[in-house]
Amino acid sequence: MELKWVVQPQQDYDLIRKLTTELDLPDVSAIILASRGITDPVEAGKFLNPSLSDLFDPFVISQMDKAIDRVIKALTNNEKIMIYGDYDVDGITSTAVMFMVLNRLGANVSYYLPNRLVEGYGISEDGLQEAEKRKIDLLISVDCGITAIEEVLIAKRKGIDTIITDHHEPGDRLPEAVAIVNPKLDGESGPGFELSAVGVAYKFSQALYRRLGQDESILEEHLDLVALGTAADIVPMIGENRILTKFGLDQIARTTKPGLKSLIFVSGLMGQKIGTGQVVFILAPRINAIGRLGDAQQAIKLLTTKDETHASRIARILNAENKRRKDIDEQTLNEALEQIEEKIDPDRDRAIVLSSRGWHQGVIGIVASRLVERYHRPTVMIAIDGEEGKGSARSIPGFHLYEALKECESDLIRYGGHKYAAGLSIAPERIESFRKRLNEVSTRMLSDEDLIPKLNIDAEIELDTINDNLVDLLERFAPFGPQNMRPVFVSYGCEIIGTPHIVGRKHLKFKIRKGENIIDCIGFNQGEFLKNLNYRPMLVDIAYLVEHNIWNGVKRIQIRTKAIRLTGK
Repeated sequence: MELKWVVQPQQDYDLIRKLTTELDLPDVSAIILASRGITDPVEAGKFLNPSLSDLFDPFVISQMDKAIDRVIKALTNNEKIMIYGDYDVDGITSTAVMFMVLNRLGANVSYYLPNRLVEGYGISEDGLQEAEKRKIDLLISVDCGITAIEEVLIAKRKGIDTIITDHHEPGDRLPEAVAIVNPKLDGESGPGFELSAVGVAYKFSQALYRRLGQDESILEEHLDLVALGTAADIVPMIGENRILTKFGLDQIARTTKPGLKSLIFVSGLMGQKIGTGQVVFILAPRINAIGRLGDAQQAIKLLTTKDETHASRIARILNAENKRRKDIDEQTLNEALEQIEEKIDPDRDRAIVLSSRGWHQGVIGIVASRLVERYHRPTVMIAIDGEEGKGSARSIPGFHLYEALKECESDLIRYGGHKYAAGLSIAPERIESFRKRLNEVSTRMLSDEDLIPKLNIDAEIELDTINDNLVDLLERFAPFGPQNMRPVFVSYGCEIIGTPHIVGRKHLKFKIRKGENIIDCIGFNQGEFLKNLNYRPMLVDIAYLVEHNIWNGVKRIQIRTKAIRLTGK
């Protein structure tokens, strides 16, 4: 798909000079900071040198004090507590953190994860029956519960108090829980508005330790799980999320959790530097796989066990399940592409809604994301089972998915989520009506411009500025993620030299030259562009990332191309 290149306008000279002078930075760093809206030297200094001391007071989140009071009462009276989680990485890590923190404090605590294929998302009747069977006094939800109005009432009738910790969008009504800890209720100006669920669980743990007079630094051993859940949930990598993830990635490198070490080993990452890319594309899918295809309890056991043999066995199971999940993904994607070819008109449809009775509901979210990447349209995949369809939806910038579903709620049994991702349930006979309504909403909310994917470029640089110092400098902007992506540069009028060729399955490898400077380039999944590079001499404009490539123990600089434009011969 053709990308629209959006090069940041030239920054104010005085502003750049102020940043470079006060922080002793090279111009390129100041330009990148300014392009991300970071222009105050104090703010820039904190961005480049984050500290755990910069984390905000957890009691700033509304109702945190009420929630902590109720937990302390449960601890004091040895009440039975059940953590009610979710089956994705954010929900699994949230559950694990909350369980281990309460367990260390001597709580009588257990956990429960719903089965995706049987119960679906959120607090379920089966889960509440299990809580009653366990004689639970206090249920604490993580990564779910904000829309569980009826379920919380049922729990109350069973004599079970509920504390909700969540990060999803609230509906018009709130559950009658003892306390609701959800930064979304504090509005966009709240410091925790963009927290992941595991981020909320960590703030909850901080508040509990603080109220009990415990050493909060003990909690830092769980930052590895916070980084896993936060990166995997694709929340904005700014503010609190960025601090927690940065120190969490450091904690992953030295983790003492046998399960996480085993997972790193079976994933082929042992001894490698792990960043958000490795979390999102390698570790998270293995944790997710077990929950997507069935029971996610094994993933909790993996992250909480202290038994290395047990951890190794579960890690191998997760690795095998991930391979099986990939096969199902591929089959579902191919079927979805066939449906798009038959039913979707790109000139007419601004949203994609697909459904099938043969699809596995555990993988439709992944496939929806891949379709969004390919077609740049809000996409809903619905797996029909009996009299109900379970849907996963993914969105694009400029389209608030939850608000769009709200306008379609007359067609839906239930729905929930946030701006970029959501889940829903629907009767099969309502799917066509929903498809039409969502397209009406999309047509109103999305302009032609919104449907063109944008490649945001931080700055134009020359090839002679690319060196080891620049690569090291760029690492200070990590960890990367939404709203803090890897810096993208552009260089104009570069000459293709040598013979471009394909490596792996469809990766494009070539060299460029400008003046006396020659540099290696790799374009992942850009092999189809090879036919355009057959003429000599060939000049191109290139948008790219700068990175180190380590091969056979040798470290060299390469640029990873994001897009290539032919400019002449």
